[in-house]
Amino acid sequence: MNIFNLFSPNACDIRGKKSTDKWTRTEYFENKKELEAQWIHVVLVDMINHPIENSIPISNELFFGNKYPEWTYFILYCHSGWSSGYVQMQLKPQLPQYNIINMDGGIIMYQLQKR
Repeated sequence: MNIFNLFSPNACDIRGKKSTDKWTRTEYFENKKELEAQWIHVVLVDMINHPIENSIPISNELFFGNKYPEWTYFILYCHSGWSSGYVQMQLKPQLPQYNIINMDGGIIMYQLQKR
């Protein structure tokens, strides 16, 4: 599977609105702190080539390169949360060893809450 075939980084994909596991920016920071205290990896994944602090660009190696241990949390973000939600729905059944979470509201909400 090629991760880049699942979404267009230039557009929001309405199919992702159905995603179930979502975190807000606030929940991301709270959960990240708790999980990392338990030695669980939390990776913020940039799907739109708009990096925010501590994010990693999306790539095939990120998910399929055995770089991260089981139970790693991958937090996906796009412009609005719709494309990342769609990618989340595609990846979860294929990568049951990982936790795939959608950043609710995407980078737009992230930037608004940061102010």
